[in-house]
Amino acid sequence: MPNEFIHNGIAYYKKGKGEVVVLLHGYPMDKNIWLDLITVLSSNHQVIAIDIPGLGSSNALSINAIHTIADQIHELLQHERVDKAVFVGHSMGGYIALAYSDQYRKRVKGLSLVHSTLKADSEDKKIMRLKVIDLIKKGGTKAFLRELFPSLFAADRRNVFKSEWEALYNRHQSVSPTSLIALYEAIMHRKNYAETTWNEFPMQWIIGEKDQLLDPKDLIAQALQSDKSFVSLYPDCGHMSMIENKAQFENDILGFTNYCYAKTNQK
Repeated sequence: MPNEFIHNGIAYYKKGKGEVVVLLHGYPMDKNIWLDLITVLSSNHQVIAIDIPGLGSSNALSINAIHTIADQIHELLQHERVDKAVFVGHSMGGYIALAYSDQYRKRVKGLSLVHSTLKADSEDKKIMRLKVIDLIKKGGTKAFLRELFPSLFAADRRNVFKSEWEALYNRHQSVSPTSLIALYEAIMHRKNYAETTWNEFPMQWIIGEKDQLLDPKDLIAQALQSDKSFVSLYPDCGHMSMIENKAQFENDILGFTNYCYAKTNQK
């Protein structure tokens, strides 16, 4: 297990030495989703895996907004004396990584979007999220997560990964409804980056062909907005490639990180 640190209420793992890779998990998980990837990357990089405020061991923020979380991460990285880093963001973590990359472009060596999108929520999506928020208020955390976690996996392979999504459910069922709602609202009101140009650093796109939350074709089209885009499309994968397609996912992240730092893949 990596060493855990806390700075200004934000918990994070830190392991390895060298150029930095920052890992930002998805909603409503925590930094432990990255444990296997941390092992892979830390052989030749310093890895910092952060618990998003309100999740894992991190305190909730008084104002939960994606750009506010990005500012908190910037402050943490300054505390760690990190000048530049490759950012890997899964789903919501990708939204935060985008906000950070937009606000602090000169500090970004590369950006990997894992099942994430440049686009803000459509009006229909916002209506759906409001309905989910109402369900959380009425039914609490457990009922919401019992529905959510299976849906993150490819529909035809949910039975294959039943033990994995049940483990996720068991691990996160104590997350407070207040945090779930606050972060869902932050996601709902995030900035739209669909018209933003991303040419200062390489970008990686990890896409599941059977992702039920994001349209794979739309994500491939978004990848064209960067001069240096690396696209990995996984055929039998939903929204959780770090579990559903583990070996290839780890190899692709390592390869991208090494490219950003001009290293030879040593895996």
